[in-house]
Amino acid sequence: MIQTVTGKIPATELGVTMVHEHLSVNLAGVRHDEDSIFAYSQLVLDELRRLKEAGVKSVVEVSCIDMGRNVEDLRSYSEEIGLNIICSTGFYLECFHPAWLKDAPVSKIEDVFRSEFGDGIDGTGIKPGVIGEVAGEKTQITPRELKVMEAAAHVASERGCAVTTHCQLGQQAPEQAELLISNGMNPEKVILGHLDLANDIDYYQRVLSYGVNIGFDTCGKVRYLADEVRADNLAKLVSLGYAGQVVLSTDISRKSYMHANGGYGYTDVMDRIVPMLRERGVSEAAINTMLIDNPARIFDIEETD
Repeated sequence: MIQTVTGKIPATELGVTMVHEHLSVNLAGVRHDEDSIFAYSQLVLDELRRLKEAGVKSVVEVSCIDMGRNVEDLRSYSEEIGLNIICSTGFYLECFHPAWLKDAPVSKIEDVFRSEFGDGIDGTGIKPGVIGEVAGEKTQITPRELKVMEAAAHVASERGCAVTTHCQLGQQAPEQAELLISNGMNPEKVILGHLDLANDIDYYQRVLSYGVNIGFDTCGKVRYLADEVRADNLAKLVSLGYAGQVVLSTDISRKSYMHANGGYGYTDVMDRIVPMLRERGVSEAAINTMLIDNPARIFDIEETD
């Protein structure tokens, strides 16, 4: 089953899925700008309607505890637009962490995650379907971030759910993979995020050798990397036999990335990446594997209640 903000659905109903998005988020406390604040609004409703019209059926919303998460907003979007939305529990980069995490043992962090899976989030009754986006820095995983990842691995392995991560500019992915797997994670339930930004086929193969999944999940953020390069790298990975370990998304965390404000929006994968893959000879079967089959496998949770 898949745990969504409106209840459980069979994995077969997930359909085309964006695996790493933000629909209600507030990162202004660290970023110090209002571009990174958006909640339930006509702006996001319109952007999500575009996404549904583009053929997307489900969204994984990875705004976690310290990212301004609002699961009531997510339930409202799901009910109004008709999208399946999976919400998350977790803690992000250290600079976003609540102060208590500094001295907290791993067990206390685990208790927070277990409580949200068992009782729901903030009294709403809405339960997470994934742990993430837990995070590491570009050149290290700090001691606090390490504790969060350990807790995530322990609880996710108990629940049978996925862990999705933030690899800053695509770096430290092997280190994250080793940390999660050594703490009990099934690698097939791990998504290492933002690997598209690494832009290195040899590095991808090294990471994929752990049996984990990688996210090409900043599609449309062309000031970091051109979408044409993303498509080239995806086509190469598919040709090497890795379609079953790759997932796609856009990671919209600023209003300026949305269509209404001149960006490519949540639909970049469907509008631009998929046509580019077809131009490069990637089969419909491989595209469907990345968009449909892989998310259904990764986010499927065996019944534990």
